[in-house]
Amino acid sequence: MATENCIFCKIAAGDIPAKRLWEDGSHIAFLDIRPASRGHALVIPKEHSESFLDMARDSEKELFGAVQEVGKKMKESFGAEKIFVLLMGEEVPHTHVHLIPYYGKMPLSLNHEEGLDLDKILEEFGNTRE
Repeated sequence: MATENCIFCKIAAGDIPAKRLWEDGSHIAFLDIRPASRGHALVIPKEHSESFLDMARDSEKELFGAVQEVGKKMKESFGAEKIFVLLMGEEVPHTHVHLIPYYGKMPLSLNHEEGLDLDKILEEFGNTRE
């Protein structure tokens, strides 16, 4: 169930634009608007839950299946050495997982990179929807 004031519910419904990388019937992956590295994305369930701890057991398995699928494609598409997976639940009260590509010898910081071309990153990934 969508929550009226939830920005991620609005993105899932298509009411707010996002740079969508990937989508299936239950989840969406989109680029973070304040990325920690090139290609930093969020994977969210379309159905609202405020916290990972609130999710039904099968829902969390499906979420991490989506995270794994998107992460593998990110690694291949962007040439990342690794993909960091973070579940923090800080700013937006909607379950979400951060996927942060690591390109080797870069400091790990959650300070956000400025001036990244999100459209170019989307093109590199090859936007996919099922």
